[in-house]
Amino acid sequence: MFCKPRPKVCKLPTTTQVMPAQVAPTQHQVVDKTCEYIVPHVYPSHTHYNTNHVYKHVASFPHTTSQSQQIFHQQFAQPTAPGFGPGFGPGAGPGFGPQAGPGFGPQAGPGFGFGRR
Repeated sequence: MFCKPRPKVCKLPTTTQVMPAQVAPTQHQVVDKTCEYIVPHVYPSHTHYNTNHVYKHVASFPHTTSQSQQIFHQQFAQPTAPGFGPGFGPGAGPGFGPQAGPGFGPQAGPGFGFGRR
């Protein structure tokens, strides 16, 4: 720091001299004063209740079913091969075995098994 030379004015009797002022940095002080203000904010809302009535028209087409069965029987006669008689074997007559009668077995009678003689 630079020192100023002292003035040589000090003489007897006591003399008072006024030196240049030494200025310190300013001290900053803050005093707060608070004023409150109430500002009303209005946020309106509205609820609307709506009731909906919906009629759903459903068309129906009832339908019934039924079931039936048909049974058919078909019977076929095998045609006679050339050179054979009217039956199913050589010398066959109205039956199915040798010397058969109207039945189905050898020497059969009117039944379906081995007939009696």
